[in-house]
Amino acid sequence: MPNFKTPVLEYTTSPILGVSPGASALEAERLITSHEVSALGVLDAGALVGVISRTDLIDAATGEPGQVFGLPDVPVRSLMTASPITVAADAPLDAVARVFLRERIHRVFVERDGAPFGVCSTRDLMRAVHDARVTQPAIEIATTGIVRVEATDSLSLAVSRLEASNKQGLVVVDEGWPVGTFSQLDALYARARDPRTSVEEVMSSRVLALPPSIPLHRAARQALALNVRRILLVDEGAIRGIVSTFDFARVMR
Repeated sequence: MPNFKTPVLEYTTSPILGVSPGASALEAERLITSHEVSALGVLDAGALVGVISRTDLIDAATGEPGQVFGLPDVPVRSLMTASPITVAADAPLDAVARVFLRERIHRVFVERDGAPFGVCSTRDLMRAVHDARVTQPAIEIATTGIVRVEATDSLSLAVSRLEASNKQGLVVVDEGWPVGTFSQLDALYARARDPRTSVEEVMSSRVLALPPSIPLHRAARQALALNVRRILLVDEGAIRGIVSTFDFARVMR
């Protein structure tokens, strides 16, 4: 197994995509959706004062369970998490991966010379696994407890199942075959839709289905090229597991 001692700076995206504390939560949502990211740094006069994630937006959304979300027009400062976790630019990747796992987070902010410089996300860890040519089979880090929803099921049902499962996303199937995914972010996008809308109308169709035995570096390369966050492992027509960007942190421990 490779020794992931590379400084995190080499796998940092800079500059930080940010929003001000006084900006509307609706503006934060617009930036998150348009840039396809999971969170924004909250910047005040160049200082990093917080982070606002899609999970924060979903938690603030109104509506009864099973209904489509509605987002309140409130300032970011009222929803953000203050004092976000930061790491130094020279911190080794394996130490950063342990922070991801310990804190159950998907990104850390990287500081250089004491100032906020960029972000390292679980997707960046995927890039590192690819670069290290890790040959471990994907199935060895996969989650096998998969929650499914039929493509023809209603949006209301999918939201309810997503909430009940306490998972980041569902696998959307048609006659057992994966045709999409329905995530927390998809639920947020669809908040203005009729709850009776079928899941296939709002799901993400960017699905990557690979054999369970594929080496992680090859799976990572395809996921990065197709800009997908989840890899479905399929064998003989059955879904054997799912690998998310977060799972790549476990490879580095």
